[in-house]
Amino acid sequence: MSRVYKTARGKSVDIDKVKLSNEKVIAVGNMKVNARGDKIGAGGGVTATRNQIMDQIYAVPDAGYSPNDPTTYTEQQMAVNEQKAKELHDLASNLATPANPEQQAPAPSTRGALASSVAKTTSVVQKAAPTPAEQKKANGPSRI
Repeated sequence: MSRVYKTARGKSVDIDKVKLSNEKVIAVGNMKVNARGDKIGAGGGVTATRNQIMDQIYAVPDAGYSPNDPTTYTEQQMAVNEQKAKELHDLASNLATPANPEQQAPAPSTRGALASSVAKTTSVVQKAAPTPAEQKKANGPSRI
């Protein structure tokens, strides 16, 4: 349900109706789109709708490939998938720690990171609070 606004001069304005009536107007700016979000080409024609653009943005790159269908699944795509699988295997094998501590690699230094600044040890010396008698011995006038 649209909301009708009343202007200072007393006129009624339906904002949703204004939006719908100007949906195909070229938007102000340098994005080459209309007010709806469709991509505008030469001459002001719509080259791609906003739904097509969103489908391209959120599309899964490997969607539609099947290893059983040789027309859509090429050797190059199989090689890419094998490379990804090898990288994941290497990553998983590096994350696993060996059971023998002699085989463990030294821990990398965390120089320049937050961990290095937190890891630095500092010694803090805290003095006892002065007693009221010590506070009276302070230099300077005690009364003005």
